[in-house]
Amino acid sequence: MDIVAEHRLEKLESGQYRETLDAKNIFGKINEQALFTVADNQQVIPQEYSYRRSLIGIKRAEKQVFDWPNLQLEYTKKDQTTTSPLQVGSLDIITHKLQLRRDIKAGKEIFSYPVISRGKLKQYAYEIVAREVLETAIGPLNTVLVQRIREDQKRTTKIWLASDWDYLAVRLEQIENGESHEMTIINGQVDNQPVAPLKMATEI
Repeated sequence: MDIVAEHRLEKLESGQYRETLDAKNIFGKINEQALFTVADNQQVIPQEYSYRRSLIGIKRAEKQVFDWPNLQLEYTKKDQTTTSPLQVGSLDIITHKLQLRRDIKAGKEIFSYPVISRGKLKQYAYEIVAREVLETAIGPLNTVLVQRIREDQKRTTKIWLASDWDYLAVRLEQIENGESHEMTIINGQVDNQPVAPLKMATEI
């Protein structure tokens, strides 16, 4: 089943950043959004995360607010809000992928992040498994392939990041219980420049 998705990252007048994912098909739509800042040491600091989904008339909505001065997380679902202690360095589903991109760009080799998903703290770890030229709808792109490290081998998650384009995610693949789901880039821009294919050497 095909889904059309638009992914965008923008800097706001307040100095904060916002990343948004809008996806839809004939059965419904999904909106996922993160508001965050970036510290001087290049650490991503989440401020708010929200997720809204409406599929076949079934709706789900949740929101996480990171109260850093009081080290508390406010998690809201179905109009009910709970609070829990907030660990320094915690990220959300969107911002941990942004931090992963920054860490790869900085040449780091260990990628492990405390991530709050659905109000619960989990540890997400990744490893680089290959550097390869990936064929996309845009054309061939230099990519770094990373894979999530899981104790549960029933699910596999792989992400291809375009190394010439600020490590933009250009393909995501997840396999679980024999079913495969993937998202691939159709077109994109980085710093207002259209993502262009790698110029391949031609034979004379």
